[in-house]
Amino acid sequence: MFSTKTILAAASLAVLGAAGIGSAAAAPWDNHHDRRDGYRHERFERRAFVDHVRLADSLRFHRYRMIGAPYFVHDRYVVRTHDRFGRTVFVQVDPYNGRFIREVRL
Repeated sequence: MFSTKTILAAASLAVLGAAGIGSAAAAPWDNHHDRRDGYRHERFERRAFVDHVRLADSLRFHRYRMIGAPYFVHDRYVVRTHDRFGRTVFVQVDPYNGRFIREVRL
């Protein structure tokens, strides 16, 4: 009388309905962030970092070519680059506005 699809759909709906009622009452783990100390202040003190494309344009203006991805060292981006003579140098860049700070030769 009933096809197999209908019986299987009804059984799966019953199982999902029973499991969904118990899990719907639980709050997700992400919702407990207000209990951590200092979370509110950390959230407002975050600043956006400069985009990698903007960083590459800033370095290209100073005649440097990016080799690798930038990484943080002492609150600054450090980027491995080639200078105009083809030497490998590390360049320090401000992570918030992309301003060139200095180069570090190897």
